[in-house]
Amino acid sequence: TTGGLGPTHDDKTLGAIAEYLELDTHEDAAAARIVKRQYQELYQKGIVGSPDYTEKRAKMARLPEESEALDNRVGGAPGAFIVSKNGVLFALPGVPREMEFIFEDSVCPWIEEHLSGRLVERVVEFPIKDETVFAPFIDEVMKMNPDVYIKSMPKTYGSSDVLRVWISARGETEGELTERVNETIANLEGASGLQSEPAPEE
Repeated sequence: TTGGLGPTHDDKTLGAIAEYLELDTHEDAAAARIVKRQYQELYQKGIVGSPDYTEKRAKMARLPEESEALDNRVGGAPGAFIVSKNGVLFALPGVPREMEFIFEDSVCPWIEEHLSGRLVERVVEFPIKDETVFAPFIDEVMKMNPDVYIKSMPKTYGSSDVLRVWISARGETEGELTERVNETIANLEGASGLQSEPAPEE
């Protein structure tokens, strides 16, 4: 997510995340250190009138339990990293420079560490206009192939007779990944009763 981490009444992103994940929020010690450091530096630069750790500034240090504070060297609000049973979530500030800093400093290294390995992807087209009709076939096949990702998009919405579909898998062995992707395409063809064609390069 991006935005909603600041000190005002309508900055509610972390509270909403905590509610969704059924977690409490608390003042995180690492987040508090980041906020205090940043406002001390902003004060020394003459950007803010006081370095005090006020109630509104402390609000930016309240994170969902079980989350990790992400350093923000550009602004005042830390980001948050949360691991849940459904996956991982990064909450970043909405100010572009702050978001970009945390993305490059914290998010990219995590992605590089955890999503290493080879990626095999094929792009095919199915002769169907309506993505909503094809969506149940994708759901069915993804349950059969949980390690394969499928994404569809109309080639030109409303004016094309084909639906473009991306099928990708990540792992260590290219041959095994290629076989897995090809099998998934065959499963899509079987579920939908439609024959796919390789998408032309653009």
